[in-house]
Amino acid sequence: MMKDASMNIRSLALILSIFTVTTGNVLAQEAISQEAPKAKPVPIATTSVRSFSLGLTGAYGIMLNGVSTFTLPSVPTCCPGYTGRVVYQASSTTFVTDEPTTLRSGNQTIETAFRHTLKTTASFVMIEPMLDYRFAGGLSLFAGARLGTSMSGTYDQKETFADPSLPYDYTGGVAVRNASSGDLPNMSGLQAGLVFGARYRLPMNAAGSLSLVPEVSFSPMFTDVVTDASWTISPIRIGLSILMDVMKEVHEATPLSP
Repeated sequence: MMKDASMNIRSLALILSIFTVTTGNVLAQEAISQEAPKAKPVPIATTSVRSFSLGLTGAYGIMLNGVSTFTLPSVPTCCPGYTGRVVYQASSTTFVTDEPTTLRSGNQTIETAFRHTLKTTASFVMIEPMLDYRFAGGLSLFAGARLGTSMSGTYDQKETFADPSLPYDYTGGVAVRNASSGDLPNMSGLQAGLVFGARYRLPMNAAGSLSLVPEVSFSPMFTDVVTDASWTISPIRIGLSILMDVMKEVHEATPLSP
């Protein structure tokens, strides 16, 4: 009886061990067959930056004519040389030089002047690559180069008496001498200078991508309008622009997502 009981105990232990191994294998297979938990997505920080701007600009120009006693090459004149003046016109300039002279009337002399008048128009195409440094509050300063070429130009020149009431005429009974007009001779093909100024952005929408931008600039020129004559045109411009910024999304580096 003791022998039978011992055999029964061993058989029961063997059956329990087989069941335990089988159950462990089944649980292991179930654990392996289960999908691993998905990692939570790491949020990526983005910010909007300006890619470029599109706009429409209108400006009023004051042309500063820098001259040093010049005359137009190949155009006949008795003028000793024209000097510059500030004109409030975009592309036209009038030079006036009075040449003192003395006229005799019988036994009397009259002090007067010959008035030399030169009217010019000129047009140019320019490109102005610039750098813009923006301060807080919408103010920015800009500077760059001004490069271009002359497109066309005309002139109208004449000589008269400064006092038209004088009863005198030039030889031949005419009141005008050395009158000529036509295209500006020998216009310089290259125009080069600098440009610098300031502008202020006034936001027109909540995002700040649309702005009203008043600005003022000055462009000193280094090249002459015509060859063989010391004559430059340097504009001061007061303008107003509407600018639209085209934005792009930029990913910012984070500790978990470079």
